[in-house]
Amino acid sequence: MEILLERAKGSALDISSTCLDCTNILALVSPHAQRFRSLDFTFDYWPNIERFSETTSGPLPLLHALKIKVVDTMDPPSLPLFSGAVNLKNFSLHSEGIPFLNHFAFPNLTTFEFSAVGEEFPISQLLNFLDALPTLQTIRMKLGAEVLRDVPPERVIVLPNVEILSVTEGNPGYGIVPHISCPSARHMALVREQDVDDQMLEEIFPAWNTIGPQHMANTIDEVALGITTTGDEFISFSLSFLFPGSTTLELGYGIIAEFEVCEELIFSHRWEYDEVFDHALEVIQTHPLLNSIKRLRIWDKHHFVDSRNLTSMANGAAGLLRFMGPLEELVLDIGDLRLFLSPFSDLPESQVSMEQSTFPSIKGLIIAKQLEDPFDEKCVAAIVGFVRSQYMRGVPFERVVFHTRSPPAGMAERLEPWVGTGVHFSEETISGDDRGVM
Repeated sequence: MEILLERAKGSALDISSTCLDCTNILALVSPHAQRFRSLDFTFDYWPNIERFSETTSGPLPLLHALKIKVVDTMDPPSLPLFSGAVNLKNFSLHSEGIPFLNHFAFPNLTTFEFSAVGEEFPISQLLNFLDALPTLQTIRMKLGAEVLRDVPPERVIVLPNVEILSVTEGNPGYGIVPHISCPSARHMALVREQDVDDQMLEEIFPAWNTIGPQHMANTIDEVALGITTTGDEFISFSLSFLFPGSTTLELGYGIIAEFEVCEELIFSHRWEYDEVFDHALEVIQTHPLLNSIKRLRIWDKHHFVDSRNLTSMANGAAGLLRFMGPLEELVLDIGDLRLFLSPFSDLPESQVSMEQSTFPSIKGLIIAKQLEDPFDEKCVAAIVGFVRSQYMRGVPFERVVFHTRSPPAGMAERLEPWVGTGVHFSEETISGDDRGVM
């Protein structure tokens, strides 16, 4: 190592260590502290972190990135840690014990990633740390530990330059979110995660009165409900609210499962899927600005809904649409259109008939269909019935757009009496992240 350090004379240094408790190595490294560009302690203990900080005390002018993963608890460090890193930009701390955030101070920090599991710690420690960082732009926190509610409800810190705020919790409450205001935020995500074997949370998504009025807006441009299945989160829900100025509030929920047990758990947890979907619709329906929503997007990429839970979910979807105000667009990027067109389909036991359906006025209907799941005649009939119904109610669609490589034969002709020339087809695929008019 001594030879390598000598050869790197004058160059910035990136140091990565695992359980660095060797005095000889510290003695070799410490004279080069002013050349440190990044430090990565991937698996270590607080005494080692404190010893390294003391040994390399003094100015750290080039240190821009610090990553610490500690796996123990101990008494608080006796001194501030890495106090010479006045130019630090990126700080990542993963703690399986008490995080001791009050022993760090980085006046020019722009990105903070924080994960705490195991031991409980007070909210005040985290709030005080954030409040002393006016330059922060990105905050990502994952709170698996129990957070002590040790601050008054009225305390709110203002982080004027934060553009991205992400908080993931395993427990309900989002204890820290009501105490943070980010007036410049472009994207705020509140995500709940739980293991597949844990009992489902009673409050899957947070109630509007629990996240604080500072995270609300006066109007909503778009609401998007996305449902996906992936390797390690076999059910993942994302409920996003897009406000004017392209500011997004995302409420997420994920059920985590090991890949090898994912398939066998899918069938036994279908009831949970129904429950999460119903709660997502309830959150949309109870939003104080429900009538101001201009665009509703549903994208659903799951693969395990049967007729029983589809019927239940379809009734819930029809109920939501009855309460919504006029829409600029309704975007349906889903595997089974009966989920939102149940009054016009053959779905058994549906409680909403075509005569009882009261969809809001909708200017544009956007339908996406993947190539591997082409339109069938029942689906086509449901679309035609929906479009005709809006026309008969005196609120016809101005346009109907299909995003598919296999458009149903004769669809334009079947819709022409109710839409005229406003039927369009495109092979361009759309995703849950697309924004704006298609």
